[in-house]
Amino acid sequence: MRISAGIFACGVLLVSLSAGAQAAPAAGPAQDKPCGAQSKAPADKDGIVSDTQGVDLNPYLKRIYRIVQTSWNPLVPKEAGPPVNKAGEVLICFRILPSGKLMEGGMVLEGRSGDTALDRAAWGAIQTAVYPPLPAEFKGPYLELRFQFIYNLDRKAAVSRNAPKARNLLGPLGMTLGYGGKL
Repeated sequence: MRISAGIFACGVLLVSLSAGAQAAPAAGPAQDKPCGAQSKAPADKDGIVSDTQGVDLNPYLKRIYRIVQTSWNPLVPKEAGPPVNKAGEVLICFRILPSGKLMEGGMVLEGRSGDTALDRAAWGAIQTAVYPPLPAEFKGPYLELRFQFIYNLDRKAAVSRNAPKARNLLGPLGMTLGYGGKL
C-alpha cells in the first residue's frame, strides 16, 4: 500500500438535503441511460440515486464504502502524496446488479478532477472492487450509487462548493471518500 503512516485516508458520509431522492427512476428510454446521466438525479444521504423500495440498505452501503475505500487506496497516485499533494474531486455514478456485479455500461464519470491520474484512480476503485450481492429483500433491477472522491481538498469546502444549498457544510452528493496527503 502506498499510504505511509503520515498519510491517511478517511471517508465522510454526507447528508442529502434534496427531497424525493429515493423516487423511482423516470419511465422510458432515459431509465436505460447509465446513472441518470440525463437527469443528474440527486443522491440521498448515503449516495443512493435509485429507488430503495423501502429497504434499509445502510448495512450494505457500509460494506460497499469499505470495499471501495480499500480498492482506492493502492490506486491513489504517488503525486497525491507529499511533496506534490495533487488535489482534485471526482464524481462517479455507477450501478450494481443484484448479483453484486457492476452493470456493463453502468458507470458515468460525472465530475472530473482536471487530472487524469486522479480520475483513473477513482474510476479504478469502483471498477476493480468486488461487491457482494444486493440484499435479498431489494427487488430492483440494480442499485444506483454516486460516490465523490476528494484528494487533498478541505472536504467541507469541496462539499460546500458543489452543493450551494448545503446546510452545516453537508450536501446532496452522496458517499464521499477522502484522501489527504498530509495530516
